[in-house]
Amino acid sequence: MAPSLLLFVVSFAWAALSLPLILTTAGDEQGEDPCSPHLCGSVNISFPFGIVPEQAADTNCGAIGFQVRCTNNTPYLGYNREGHWLRILDIFYHNASLLTADMRKLQSLDGSANNGSCRIPENNSSTKLALPFSINPLNQELIFYNCSEAPGKLQAGKGLVETRCRNETFVRSGGRYDEESSNNYFLEGCSATVVPVLGGSGEVNASRYERLIHDGFLLTYQTPPLPTSPPSQG
Repeated sequence: MAPSLLLFVVSFAWAALSLPLILTTAGDEQGEDPCSPHLCGSVNISFPFGIVPEQAADTNCGAIGFQVRCTNNTPYLGYNREGHWLRILDIFYHNASLLTADMRKLQSLDGSANNGSCRIPENNSSTKLALPFSINPLNQELIFYNCSEAPGKLQAGKGLVETRCRNETFVRSGGRYDEESSNNYFLEGCSATVVPVLGGSGEVNASRYERLIHDGFLLTYQTPPLPTSPPSQG
């Protein structure tokens, strides 16, 4: 047999023998669960949540809306990528809820987000959320006010506490969280921002607003159906 013909036969045989191995490896990878449980810090990330690699723009891991970004061993809701503001403190899989902290609010209040300048948050925490998440009514409300002038005596009697930002900025407790109760926030000459906090039993102490925000608020979520396994190849 000519050397060139022999080389062709050997090469063809090697390719034929290698093809089943290549197909088996690819099939095994497709059959693996890309969202196996992981720890991010002390938080267990399991279905329906899934960790997105830091540099990834997209992933098949986790149900839609449940992507988590793990940064410096700290988990954040991944769909809110800009700044990783919603930090996950814990996930309670048995009742489809999770404890989160709105870090942007804290950074505004302590000045770390504004070159050392303390500012009252301008947006309600609810504006950062969409399905499948909703704010649990077990939370309580902190209402922040940025006023053009000092509140009158009647308004001052509503439990207002001056914030560390000063400049006619105040906070008070608003009772149980209710998205429909925005009319109760009104103070003449002031803009209002509502921040949910879990707090505890009884009315929260508004003077502890930074600790309350740091300790988080409760979200509930709609659990998606379990993913179906690909049909086995016969």
